[in-house]
Amino acid sequence: MKPPQNPAITKALAILMESIQEENGSQLAYESVDTAAFDSASLETLVEVDNALGIANSCISQVINSLIADIRYRRNLINSLIADIRYRRNRVALIHQLPAEVFTTIVTCLTEDYSPKEGERHMLDLMVVSRRWADIIVNSPELWTNIRFDHPAKFVKLIIERSKAHPLSLAWDSSRSHDLDSNNEEFKSMVELVTRNSPRLRSMEVTVGRGSQQTLRRLLDCPKPRLESLYVNLSPLEFDDAASSRFRLSEGSPLKELVLDSAGLLNWDSQRLSGLRVLNLRRPANLPSISQILLILSTSPLLTQLKLWDFGSRAGIPSAQTEQISGEKLIELPHLKTISIRDLPPSYCTSILSRILPRFCEYVDVMEYQLNSANTMPGEMFRRERSDTMVALLQLSKLYDPNSAGNSRLSIRVTDSQIMIENVAQPESCSSELWFGHTDAHHALGVLGEFFSGLDFKMPSLYLQLEEAPIWKHKQLDLHQWSCSLESLHVDGSRIARAVYEVLAQQLLLEDGTMGWICPRLSYISLFYGSNSYVDDSEDTEMDDGLALLLAVQKRWSGENEIPAAAQPKEFCVWFRDGIFASIRSRVEAIRSIVPCFNVLDE
Repeated sequence: MKPPQNPAITKALAILMESIQEENGSQLAYESVDTAAFDSASLETLVEVDNALGIANSCISQVINSLIADIRYRRNLINSLIADIRYRRNRVALIHQLPAEVFTTIVTCLTEDYSPKEGERHMLDLMVVSRRWADIIVNSPELWTNIRFDHPAKFVKLIIERSKAHPLSLAWDSSRSHDLDSNNEEFKSMVELVTRNSPRLRSMEVTVGRGSQQTLRRLLDCPKPRLESLYVNLSPLEFDDAASSRFRLSEGSPLKELVLDSAGLLNWDSQRLSGLRVLNLRRPANLPSISQILLILSTSPLLTQLKLWDFGSRAGIPSAQTEQISGEKLIELPHLKTISIRDLPPSYCTSILSRILPRFCEYVDVMEYQLNSANTMPGEMFRRERSDTMVALLQLSKLYDPNSAGNSRLSIRVTDSQIMIENVAQPESCSSELWFGHTDAHHALGVLGEFFSGLDFKMPSLYLQLEEAPIWKHKQLDLHQWSCSLESLHVDGSRIARAVYEVLAQQLLLEDGTMGWICPRLSYISLFYGSNSYVDDSEDTEMDDGLALLLAVQKRWSGENEIPAAAQPKEFCVWFRDGIFASIRSRVEAIRSIVPCFNVLDE
């Protein structure tokens, strides 16, 4: 809308002045004033005009304010009517006819699927959908149980009041609330509120760094008899003081979840550690003994997750904690789904893995590299009487299950210092990966072969990868125990590749009394030459690898021997560096005439 022009304003004021003149019996006339010819008479007139306009302005303001108030009243009345109509309409909708208990359960499930902060935001968003939803949420104490230290103190107090007697959950990440410290009055009041209500805590999750020791100590030391889940994550570089990172569990009901990162307990034998569902320890400030760990496991039959990481990275391991646990009774953990063990002392790793008996694990991740003079390889875990444990850890049931065999593969890799066993299954969320340290590749291969050949079921195909090691200069490669299940063989190194020639040419006595070839299921062969520093180039150049390989191929696949030829491989590749192993390249056509899939490639 366009504003009025000056002539219109002048006309309106003239009418207004005329009305004032009639009411006051004056003889005023409003017209434009010539400021260039001012005299006393015109000044008096101007003063009277100003007074009259002031009165007019006051009257106009009163009328306008009255009109605005009336408009606002009518608008609020209309909005109230619209809200009432919507409320009545919403009450007819099926979703708004849900019983309050059902709606509360839905909101609870929604908030539990997100982090506490996100869940809280979604809950507050639901409060503005309708009056009924807001009333239900406000009057449902179970929805007001999550406390975060980045909340305002008033909101924390409101949560505690609305939650009534329901258990509380506390979340504190000092990295996200760095502006709150022990000198902040609002922070002090929140800590005071929480500690006063600590007997109601059901879950506590704290991630803190430097400057938070005093508050952390207060939270950890206060009584928490109803606590079910405890998560403490400290920065190992900032908590050098042992007293700041060790605490004692108060008395109360058993925990269900214990997750400690760079923190430790002073009472690992606490009764509250029986009945755990989740046990996750990383860089514990003080190590539990093996017997204490086994006691916790033996009293937690419902355990679903076990993670033990970096037990030796912060402090030396007392001799009392490296005891070898004797006894043959296995600890049955039928609900265990996840096992992750990394960088533990050998005594820990061997004792724990050799004593537990999970039924079926979805994810296994074991990496144990540390060695000592008494433990050249964790052979204890591959003893015949421990086969049930290793079958569960490696998820071998997936391999010999006819419904899943096509989706899984057991891969075994033996290097000069490590053993890696991996069962990659579909979906990828289910897998097993075990890494062990050793000092004798020949012995390790024999132990594994004896274990797999001694299982009471027929193993499906295996993928075996061998890497060069000094031991192969003095020891002969023996794959007899792998013969029934070896399907893929990958070797990396000239010396170990030459050992394969002899294996390919070996015969063995079959169960029916006839002679056959070793590893009859072998279908994929890869030989990598000259890629390892354990063998000098001079040794490689002195050997006639082409002739040796040709003789092995002729013996196994030509059919010119007294026994039928072995089944043709699906893939046979030789990789080598340029300038070396020219004898192999010169015999490619001869070998390919016997094994058509044979191929040579430059590395």
